[in-house]
Amino acid sequence: MPRFFFDFTSGRTIESDNIGTEFPSLEEAYLDACRSALEMSFEKLRVRCDPNLDSVEILDAERNSLMQVPFSDVLRPKPPRLPSAQDLCNQQSCSQLIESCNQQLVRGRHLKAEIGEELRKMRTTSSAIGANLERLTRSAR
Repeated sequence: MPRFFFDFTSGRTIESDNIGTEFPSLEEAYLDACRSALEMSFEKLRVRCDPNLDSVEILDAERNSLMQVPFSDVLRPKPPRLPSAQDLCNQQSCSQLIESCNQQLVRGRHLKAEIGEELRKMRTTSSAIGANLERLTRSAR
């Protein structure tokens, strides 16, 4: 089984792991590092210290860095889950969902047309500027 080392960094202090721990995979080592980061964060918070700048670096047996685990990532709340199509169907009738999708399609087409018109105006203005610059360059010679 591969051996992984976990170096802890807090501010400018680095505590090197000289013993290491065997795990079946890097994923298992990462999950253990996350659990350890949570435990260490709780300890720091109990004594009113900020763990957000701390991290654990996972190294292989040759001491090559494999992964950095910032405590701030482990402490960050999970993002809210977006509703699935099934959730939406449960909340509103499918006909309402289809109507909402159609409205979004129409809105998208209008926005695409508006952007196209703005792009056409920009090209016209750019051509006019180019012609004016050409005229100024010729008259300056």
